[in-house]
Amino acid sequence: MGCPGRSSTLASLQHIYRRGHIFWWRRVHFSFHNKPIDIRLSLGTPDRLQARNRGAALTASYDRVVNVLNQRMRAERDLTERELQRIARDMYEARLAELCTQQRAAPGDAELLSAANNAYVDYFDRLARVGGHLSFMPEEEDRLRSEGWDERRVADLRQTIGLREERGITPVRPSELNQHLGEAGLEPDDNLRWKVELVLYRAYRDAYADAERQLQSESGFHAPEAPLRARTPMPSSDTEALAIPERWRTCTPTQAAEWMYADVVR
Repeated sequence: MGCPGRSSTLASLQHIYRRGHIFWWRRVHFSFHNKPIDIRLSLGTPDRLQARNRGAALTASYDRVVNVLNQRMRAERDLTERELQRIARDMYEARLAELCTQQRAAPGDAELLSAANNAYVDYFDRLARVGGHLSFMPEEEDRLRSEGWDERRVADLRQTIGLREERGITPVRPSELNQHLGEAGLEPDDNLRWKVELVLYRAYRDAYADAERQLQSESGFHAPEAPLRARTPMPSSDTEALAIPERWRTCTPTQAAEWMYADVVR
């Protein structure tokens, strides 16, 4: 006959097992990036009572220790290039779907939506070229004119840059950056958000360009000057004018972009 107290006592020792004559403590921990870590510590004793007490102390402090380790791992881990590219692709897809849905919901505003698309193509292309936010100086305006930009296109870019500099309005939403960083198992901070934003410039430029192509394909509207530089002609008849609200008939492409952004946020 076996000893009834022995098996029940051993079973009550949570996270404890015996290897040879020594008791050990074991936990399988899933870190913040869901990779299992098998933690095994020798309790350094063959005595069941001592093993129980030492194991209980380890178990009691386990959650605090793991939280500290996770925070340290998050702080020390950086984004890999593969993670950056995946985030950029995901955010490109999300923005393109958002823009196309918006365009399909307002087919009568094709010209204005096209103008906003093109303004942001130029805006994000410039961000990618200069490597971030930079004030729009007269020397740069002159260079763009020499490259064939007309005054309206230069003004649209200037006003779009001004939306962020003067009013803090930008299509790059910090909440979305934080969400994707969190999903990658990282604690968002200014440095990580900056790294994601840098790869996002080309992704968002392409999203607005592809949204413009989709708009032209679905609406039958084609920009008169260039595939990605639409303008906003006045309505050709009184009936067409009545179909477009007054504020949309008199606004600039940059104003249209600002109102569109405000609607999305709401």
